[in-house]
Amino acid sequence: MVSDMRNIFVFVFILGGLAVLQVFLSLRKNKWLGLILPLLNLLFAFFASFGQMMYTGNILPVIMAFIMMSIPAVINYVIYKACREKVREKDKDELNKMNIQDLD
Repeated sequence: MVSDMRNIFVFVFILGGLAVLQVFLSLRKNKWLGLILPLLNLLFAFFASFGQMMYTGNILPVIMAFIMMSIPAVINYVIYKACREKVREKDKDELNKMNIQDLD
């Protein structure tokens, strides 16, 4: 029972850490840093699911596995897009402030 609770705590801690890492990378000036985790998740889903096709030869379960394994990539990409929108708004505000200062 205690071991199960510890495993759940570790799992939640890792997921939270990955979400914080995704937000941190997405808020950087370099827009490509935020795409690292979604691309890694997508590559993992691709190799894990289509690598299975060599053994089974069945395509439908492989496609379903790929779709299921791609969910973390989609979640990370949504986080990326939301954070990049905040970065764009911040850059736009800074540009407007600079333009106002130039007019003075």
